[in-house]
Amino acid sequence: MSDVKRKTSVALLVAAAVLGGIVFVTSAANLAGLSSLFGQADAQTTVVDEGAVATAEDLGQAFSSVAEAVNPAVVQIQSTRVLAQGGNDPFSQFGLPSPYGGDGTQSGLGSGAFVSADGYIVTNNHVIEDADELVVSLFDGRELEAEVVGADPFSDLAVLKVDGDDFTALSFGDSDALRVGQWVLAFGSPLSADLSNTVTSGIVSSLGRFSGAPDPRGRATISNYIQTDAAVNPGNSGGPLVNLRGEIVGINSAIATRTGTYNGISFAVPSNIVRSTVEQIMDSGVVERGYLGISFSEASPALRRRYGVGPGAAYIADIAPDASGNTPAADAGLRRDDLITAIDGVTLTDNRQIVSIISTKRPGDTVEITYNRGGDERTTTVTLGRRPGDDQISQGPNRRQAPSAAEPVEPASVEMLGLTLETVTPRLARQLGEGVSGVAVTDVDRSSEAYRDANLRPGMIITEVEREPVASVAEFKAAVAKVDAGDSFLVRVQAGASSFLTALTK
Repeated sequence: MSDVKRKTSVALLVAAAVLGGIVFVTSAANLAGLSSLFGQADAQTTVVDEGAVATAEDLGQAFSSVAEAVNPAVVQIQSTRVLAQGGNDPFSQFGLPSPYGGDGTQSGLGSGAFVSADGYIVTNNHVIEDADELVVSLFDGRELEAEVVGADPFSDLAVLKVDGDDFTALSFGDSDALRVGQWVLAFGSPLSADLSNTVTSGIVSSLGRFSGAPDPRGRATISNYIQTDAAVNPGNSGGPLVNLRGEIVGINSAIATRTGTYNGISFAVPSNIVRSTVEQIMDSGVVERGYLGISFSEASPALRRRYGVGPGAAYIADIAPDASGNTPAADAGLRRDDLITAIDGVTLTDNRQIVSIISTKRPGDTVEITYNRGGDERTTTVTLGRRPGDDQISQGPNRRQAPSAAEPVEPASVEMLGLTLETVTPRLARQLGEGVSGVAVTDVDRSSEAYRDANLRPGMIITEVEREPVASVAEFKAAVAKVDAGDSFLVRVQAGASSFLTALTK
C-alpha cells in the first residue's frame, strides 16, 4: 500500500473515530441533561401545529357527519335480465366461462339514492336498462322490489319506485354553484355487492367536461359533466356525489380509464340536470326538453378570427323544425352561417354547451341568444319548441302513451295466461321499427308461467301463435280459443332486434 493510501486510510479512521466520539458524547450528554456543557441550546423536539391538527380533524368530522346523514338514503341496485334464448348460452358450447347465470340470466350492479320519502329513487339509465327484475338493498338491510317509473337515455338517468313512505331522502344542491377544488363525497357499491355504502372523498377536478362515456347504442346524450377525483368504480353508477352539506350535486355516471377501473378521473351528471329530469319523470313519466331547432358545429378558427369571436362560438349549419314542424330558431331571426356566442348572457367556452343549456329548459321557455352575423353582434329571444322524439323518451315499461282518437287500442287482460296485451298501433310500430306488427305485452304476472318459464316481459311483441301471424288482440284471442284447455301452444316473440320461439299453456 502506498504512503498516500496509508495516510488517507488513517485519516479516515481518525475522522470516523472523532465523529463517533462526538455523537456518543453528545448523546450521553443529552441523556444526562448536560448538553449545555457543550455550549448547545436546549434539545429541540418536534412540535405539531395544534391548529393544523384541529383543522384536519374538523374536516374528518365533517366527512363522518356527511356519511352518517347520507348513507341511509343510498341504495344498492341489483338487476336481472332474462336472456331471450333462456339458458342457451353460446359460451358454454366452447367450454368458456360464461358471463351469464346458469339459469339463463344476466346480472348487473349499480347504485342509487332516495329523492323522496315515499320511495322514489334516482339512478343511471344504464344501470336498469333492459332489466327484467330490479331489487333494491337498503342501508338497514331490507331488500325491496323496484319498478321503473321512467328512464331517460339522453341524460342517462332513471327513476325507480319502491313501496313505502318513511325513507330517508336527499335534497338537491345547486351544481351551478360548484367550484373547482371543492370537496365532494361519492357513495355507492363499487365492484361488488359486498361493498355497499362505500364512501370515497375527492375534489371537483373540473366543470363542464364535454367528454364522458359515449352511449353504447350510439344515441345522443347530454355532454356537461362534473369531473372529480373521488374514487368511482363499476357498481358506483347511479350513486350520489354530494357536497359537505350532504346535498346531491351530481349522479356518478362514468369514468375515464385505461384499465376498466378507477384511474383518478370520474364524471357525474350535474344536479341541476338531474333535478329537472327527475321532477318531470315523477310528474308524468316522460321528459320534455326545450328545442332550439338548429344543427351546429364548432366554428373554424379562421371564421372566428374573421368575425372576432371566442373559441366557444357555435356555427349554425342548418335550421331544423321541432316536433310540431315549427322552427323556433328561424322564427326568432336566426339564420344559417350565424355564430352563436352566448346564451342567456353566458358566453360559450365550448359549442357543445348549447346542448346542456337548452336541455335544462322546457318547451315554451324563452332564452336570449347572442350571435354574430357577418361581424355584427346581435341578440334575439327564442321561444323553445319541443324536441323531436320526446314521445319516445322516458317511457317506463309499465307506462303506456295515451292513444289518440284516431288510433284506438284494445288493452286486454288474458288472466289465464297472466298477460296484459295491446294491439301494436301504427304509432307504436314507428317506435319499434319498420314492419313490426303484432300484440304488445304491456304487463306480465310475475307468478305466471308466462313470466317464469316462457320468459315473456313487458315491451315484447307477440307476432305468431302456432306459427300463424297475429296482428291484434282479437286475433290473438281467436287463435288461443282454438287450443284445448291444458294444452300448450307455440308463440313467436319479438324482443328488440331479435326474435325467439316459446310456449304457453292454456
